[in-house]
Amino acid sequence: MRTRSFATLGTLALLAAASAFGQQRLRADIPFEFNVAGTVLPAGNYEVTCTGGVVQVRSHALNALSIANNITGGSGESIQPRLMFNKYGDKYFLAEVWSSPDSMNGAALLQSKAERETARGNPRVARIAVPLRTGTITLASLR
Repeated sequence: MRTRSFATLGTLALLAAASAFGQQRLRADIPFEFNVAGTVLPAGNYEVTCTGGVVQVRSHALNALSIANNITGGSGESIQPRLMFNKYGDKYFLAEVWSSPDSMNGAALLQSKAERETARGNPRVARIAVPLRTGTITLASLR
């Protein structure tokens, strides 16, 4: 029984490490304050990850983090990696994450309560695109 538990844990650890090799680091310089899942984040440099129905927006320099649920979909066309924001007046809300032109996949975030309330008061919406820079995660490096 103990051997089986160790074998299961070892397998899970290998699967987790293997899946990390396929992840992409997406980075964006966002020049305005914005809202993600009810959290207001300041302008700055952010790292964005999309994993298993969850979008994570993080800034190490600003010590800011927001996590949102999403609905993943595809466009059927090649789209440049970018973040899409809905702008109501002077308020910005993260709406979509398009991560890779190769996969043609995007994630549409669910509207937060704050966005729904803002949209009711100001039905005019502008769509703002912010480009993403991509890179791969390096788990270990040889020197």
